[in-house]
Amino acid sequence: MENRATRTVENQARAVALTNLRRQLRVADFAAPVSPARRAALDNLFRKSVIVPGVVGGGLVSPDGTITYSARHIRIGAKVQHPRILAAVLAGTVTRRVTNVPTWRGQKNVKVLQILAPVRERLSGKPIGVISLDQDYGVVSVGAGDAHIRLAVILAIALLALFVTLLPIMNRLTRQLEARNARLRELADERGTLLEGERAARAEAESVQRLLAEQNERLRELDRLKDEFVSLVSHELRTPLTAIRGYIELLLEDLDPSEGSRRRYLEIVDRNSHRLLDLVNDLLFLAQVEAGKLAIERKPIDLGKVVEECIETSSPAADSLGIQLTAHLGRVPKLEGDRARLAQMLDNLVSNALKFTPEGGRVDVRLDARDGAAVLEVEDTGLGIPADEQGQLFERFFRSSNATQSAIPGSGLGLTITKAIVERHGGRIEVESTEGAGTTVRVSLPLGVVREAETPARELAA
Repeated sequence: MENRATRTVENQARAVALTNLRRQLRVADFAAPVSPARRAALDNLFRKSVIVPGVVGGGLVSPDGTITYSARHIRIGAKVQHPRILAAVLAGTVTRRVTNVPTWRGQKNVKVLQILAPVRERLSGKPIGVISLDQDYGVVSVGAGDAHIRLAVILAIALLALFVTLLPIMNRLTRQLEARNARLRELADERGTLLEGERAARAEAESVQRLLAEQNERLRELDRLKDEFVSLVSHELRTPLTAIRGYIELLLEDLDPSEGSRRRYLEIVDRNSHRLLDLVNDLLFLAQVEAGKLAIERKPIDLGKVVEECIETSSPAADSLGIQLTAHLGRVPKLEGDRARLAQMLDNLVSNALKFTPEGGRVDVRLDARDGAAVLEVEDTGLGIPADEQGQLFERFFRSSNATQSAIPGSGLGLTITKAIVERHGGRIEVESTEGAGTTVRVSLPLGVVREAETPARELAA
């Protein structure tokens, strides 16, 4: 506290020295000891005009250390006793020190706080001398004691005001914290309940998952047994059906032309046995696909000739139904594939198109090469397929609602077999259909690199 008061006095003295006194000092006051007239003016300045309390002495010192003025006149013209301190002050350092000096009032060995401050020319900033002010140290001590008391009172009042101000705030914050703690406890209890429910749900889910896994395993086993049963039954049915059809053909050949009724009956049996044999063959084919045993004999084939043969085979059926069957063949290179399987695929597509196209309709078969693939399209103007059923077209035994309502015969295996053949050749199959307007089935097959020439462009019409 005492040091703080001392610094305050020092700042006051510096302000007086650099502001009040310097405005009234002259450069000549530092050049040589002042004249009696000037000394009287400086006495009035130092003894009466200085507003810093407790000033008991002061003076001016030239740069060479000569005291040019002192409130104690006896010291005028003498040299300073501490030249190093003078040099430091002239360099710009304001110096303070505690010492004992006699006062201009005649008092001896008075303890003072001595302040030394440099004085410079206004324009050049060159030091022209030093101002010295001596302040009674007792005044400084008394000021420090008073300041201590005042500061203690101020701190006490400030603390009291702070307490009064913060008390309602602290009460409000305490209530808010208590409410939040209560809410956190509620949330913790809720979280515990949720965690318990989650553990129970997880245990139940794991149990259900195990049950589903067991059921799936049983279903896969049943599916495998079903496939084996279908394959076995189909294989066992194929031989007797083939024999039945053979004997029916012999009976038809040996039948007398006059026996029209018997011929008609035998032809009905022949058609149904043929249909049953086709169904058995389809089931055997699907069994091979499911078992991954579908054999594909890849050879260079001319897909255009396959289309021509299919059109030629299907033309009589199209004519009998009153449907225009047309083929448009572009230049397509030969591809690597199984001729018999691709012919089966095309027969299924054309047969479906003819079955679902009414009399007077049209079926177009187009073949072209696009982006390194042979693109085969079968487009009809038939019944079309409802949009919500198009995703199920390639499922086994699926038949559209239009086919069921129109009593169109079929097993629902044709498109499943067709897709299997296309994918076995590395291709893809797509269906675009509008109900009441017709259907387009598009098959893309990758072209193989073969040496044979491309199929020439041609167009066929049934």
